[in-house]
Amino acid sequence: MYSVVIPVYNAGGCLGRCVESWLGQTEGDLELILVDDGSEDESPALCDAFAERDRRVRVIHQANAGVSAARNAGIKAARGMYLLFTDSDDYVASDLLEKLGQCMQETGADLVLCGFHHLYDGADIPKLPGKSRVFTLKEGGEDFLCLYEQGFLNMPWNKLYRRERAGRFDTSLSLGEDLLFNLDYLERCEKAAVLSEPLCFYIQEEQKTTLSSEKRKDRLELARRICRETEAFYDRHWSEGREAGHRRIFTRYMNEVMDECGKLPADRGLTTGEKLRAVRAMAEDPWVRERGDEAVYRHADYRILWCFLRRRMVVCVYVLCVLRRAVVQMVHQVRRMR
Repeated sequence: MYSVVIPVYNAGGCLGRCVESWLGQTEGDLELILVDDGSEDESPALCDAFAERDRRVRVIHQANAGVSAARNAGIKAARGMYLLFTDSDDYVASDLLEKLGQCMQETGADLVLCGFHHLYDGADIPKLPGKSRVFTLKEGGEDFLCLYEQGFLNMPWNKLYRRERAGRFDTSLSLGEDLLFNLDYLERCEKAAVLSEPLCFYIQEEQKTTLSSEKRKDRLELARRICRETEAFYDRHWSEGREAGHRRIFTRYMNEVMDECGKLPADRGLTTGEKLRAVRAMAEDPWVRERGDEAVYRHADYRILWCFLRRRMVVCVYVLCVLRRAVVQMVHQVRRMR
């Protein structure tokens, strides 16, 4: 049996689509665990209504504790041999369980991951992990790095796990907890399989949350910790190519730095002066200054950003971020018109 854990928080407007996509699977041997994380809208009643309608649905109501705590509650309650996760505003293809389960059974893999559709601002952007393949953890250093660079290890919702090998999500983290969960799981794996087909639909709305300068600093510190733990994971499993592996892993950290710079123009909770001070703090980050040249910047805008950032050209960094955001918005608008 497959256990599907869905954290629910104020998801009344989208929960139905998510749940129906699971109840309509071509592989019907599943239990759907809805973890209501202290919702204040109609979500609790909707969860209970689904449970009354279909005996495969189980509901857990708990005080609000965050998505990681909700997922952990679902893991604890799960009874299936296999484990999956979905966010309440996302949905899946009707044959996801059938295809992931068949792949795991045929290959003997301990983990199966697939591609997904990234639905952003009206655009459907397929995210594919490369060709379908199977690799052992012992010999899969390059496969690991490729999946890490592409961001496919940063989420739990496009994967099929064996429940008895699953750990728990770190509830103390607000960034990187999904990646650390996956790294912890991989420690107990011998073989992983990749399906190139996109079987999940990930919906992303434009970030509206305002971060204080202190929280922005905390996010960078968390990103630094995640980078170090990923490098340590790589060292434990693949001794060859350590320097090159670290460089590729560190590049992801620098992308986080660049992303934080890129989000500043849209942050309406900060004045222009506060935004410039935030850029300066990133430019003076000792780790960035010490290792920034190690990173491989594949995008031209990131290479230019780094040139300005390393020279502490704060205004130039901010202006470039404003221009970059305008271009991104224009691209999304063109996609919506097609």
